[in-house]
Amino acid sequence: MSRKAKVQFGKKEREYEVIEEPRPHILVSSSKELHGWWPGKRECTAERLLINPYNGCSLNCHFCYAHALPGYFQLFKEEGVVTVCKDFDQVVADELDSISVASCGYLSPVTDPFQPLNERYKLSEKIIKEFISRNIPIEFITKEVIPDEAIQMIKGSEHSFGQVSILTLNDEIRSLFMSEGASTEELFVNLKRLSEAGIYCVCRLDPILPYITDKRKDLEALISRAIDSGARHIVASCLDIPLSIYGDVKDLIRNFGAGLLSDYSQLYNEIIDGSYHASIYYRKGLFDLLRNICERKAVTFALCMEYELIDGESVGLNREFMNSTNCEGINIPIYIRDGKEFKAAADCNGACLDCREAKCGVEELAMGREGSKKAWKLADYRRWSKEIKEMHLPEMKLMPCVEP
Repeated sequence: MSRKAKVQFGKKEREYEVIEEPRPHILVSSSKELHGWWPGKRECTAERLLINPYNGCSLNCHFCYAHALPGYFQLFKEEGVVTVCKDFDQVVADELDSISVASCGYLSPVTDPFQPLNERYKLSEKIIKEFISRNIPIEFITKEVIPDEAIQMIKGSEHSFGQVSILTLNDEIRSLFMSEGASTEELFVNLKRLSEAGIYCVCRLDPILPYITDKRKDLEALISRAIDSGARHIVASCLDIPLSIYGDVKDLIRNFGAGLLSDYSQLYNEIIDGSYHASIYYRKGLFDLLRNICERKAVTFALCMEYELIDGESVGLNREFMNSTNCEGINIPIYIRDGKEFKAAADCNGACLDCREAKCGVEELAMGREGSKKAWKLADYRRWSKEIKEMHLPEMKLMPCVEP
């Protein structure tokens, strides 16, 4: 008898048949839309089109904030069932065809795009193809082995790139905090494969686990190995713990002894927007150390989603610690449709959060810091597309397409 899974959406409940192989999952039709960063806190300098073809992730990083998300994410947390958005590449294709203004695609911000189920459905590769065929750049972040097909598709795209997240050099520690995923050695090979293909690549220390993976010599060794493997930029964050999974994370920390659990109870004394954060003094010391290591090794550095509370408001720390123009180190312009393909807006460095003059022609994107709480939706991209078509922009310059 087949297994059924029920998913709660507010007061409504839906039931799906679970497909057990190769990993337990359900297939759903989804018309969800491409969109920008979530409202509220915003540290990411550049705009992105966020894409999540899978909800839930069998890599199952036990500290992952997605375990605190509702709906399909709870289905994975409670029953280990991943949600696959079937034919989502066609939804993405139709949405891309409906706009004439595009930012870089981001695959994917919540779950690993190359998790094991992707070997069956290939949604990530299909979505990459839709972006590349229109000359729109796309990035991906992974803790898995990158498929050759993905590397081959983006190697001729000037602004497409890859990010590889490496928890620690110690594979035994890595396996304590993840159910699956590539080995530490395979992750460094990922960086090498990207670099040898001429693709800009980033190494993420994401997250750093206080008192476990934060020793200076270990961080220096990890960063050195990443640079030697081809990484050109380092992104870091410190473990934060959503209140709803605090007990689960405490169970993980118990593996390292009661003393460390007590240390965590003292260290995690700040609540910012529904999550426990390590003391701001600890975090600033950690980030200062990382930036200094990176500067000595001549590689750029930035933080991801790190904040402090000032007068009750969340204030990003990148202004203090980032030494690159954009958070991922690479400057990616906004792209504008020119016939069937898109081209990069000239003189645009993609740092919308700091932009005061819209070289791309979209004034709303030149937000400056005061606009950082705005979340752009597909409807905004469509509105900007209509406005650009109606405007006379002889002064707007577009960069020629780069031939593969």
